[in-house]
This record gives sequence, C-alpha cells and structure tokens, in this order.
Amino acid sequence: MRRLDQVFRSIGREPERETCEGIKGIIEEGEKYTKAKGDDMVRDAALICAAQRVEHYEMAGYGTARTFAEQLGYDEAVQLLDQTLQEEKVTDKKLTDLAAQSINIKAAHA
Repeated sequence: MRRLDQVFRSIGREPERETCEGIKGIIEEGEKYTKAKGDDMVRDAALICAAQRVEHYEMAGYGTARTFAEQLGYDEAVQLLDQTLQEEKVTDKKLTDLAAQSINIKAAHA
C-alpha cells in the first residue's frame, strides 16, 4: 500500500481506501480450501491456485494503471507501478514453479 500511496502523491492526488470486492471474493474462496477435508497435497495445490488468482488479479490492475499512467505522462507513477508489477510477476513465477515441480505432482498421486 505504501507504494500505491507514492503513486498517488506523484500525481498530486490523495488515495481513497476502498475494499475490493473482487479480491475479497477470491480470498474468501481460498480460505475455504484451508478448512477442506482430504489430502494435504491436494489442499496445498488448491491454495497455490487461489494465491495465483490473487496475483493475476493484482497484475491486471497494476498493468492497467501503469498503461494509463504512461498515456498521461506520469513517469514516476509508471516507474512505481512497473516495479510493483514486476514483483507480482516474480511471485507468480515462484508459485508456478512450486506447483509444477512439487505440489501438483504429489497432489496428482494422492
């Protein structure tokens, strides 16, 4: 959130706090997996899937905001948003690697 505050300050605006209903729904769905019965590896695979849904949602938002900032000539905001977008992509890649190289394999054999 601090970086988003920086983005808003860089364009001369004050951020307004809102609850994002979309991400809230994705998180609630993921929380259901923590209580699900069954094999631990299958549950872990589902949790990774839920985490990646959050990452993809965030990447879409940051990517869109970055594009608007580019079009409006807000260079500092572009830099900040791109930094956040790249961090989200790294996290998504780590989750993909974890799932593909370990968790999903174990879940498939559960």
